[in-house]
Amino acid sequence: MDTGYGDLLADVMKQPGVRGALVVAVRDGLVVDGRVHVGVRGDAAAALAAALFRRARQATSNGEGRIRFVEVDAEQGRIMMAGPEAVALLAVLETRANPGQVRLAVRRAADELAAMEGAK
Repeated sequence: MDTGYGDLLADVMKQPGVRGALVVAVRDGLVVDGRVHVGVRGDAAAALAAALFRRARQATSNGEGRIRFVEVDAEQGRIMMAGPEAVALLAVLETRANPGQVRLAVRRAADELAAMEGAK
């Protein structure tokens, strides 16, 4: 099944050090579409990132905040998530990734995702 997100995911995945790129339903943390390297637990990363994204929204303006980007840095890597209201793009990075470069790719993909979702 073609979800139409393939080009978005490919653009993020081509960044050095990116181990996974997923389109995630923010409300429930389910993966809508994604590409991950072997060993990456995409479902678990999606659930965690969506929960963090929701909590960040709740922490700003009683849930009405316009959180557009969340980044978590950990000992063994990093996750970045950005997007509109219903879905967001998640990138899973290893430690060698250039966070600035990937951040730009994730934000570009999130803007495109927002445009795609607005057209639906």
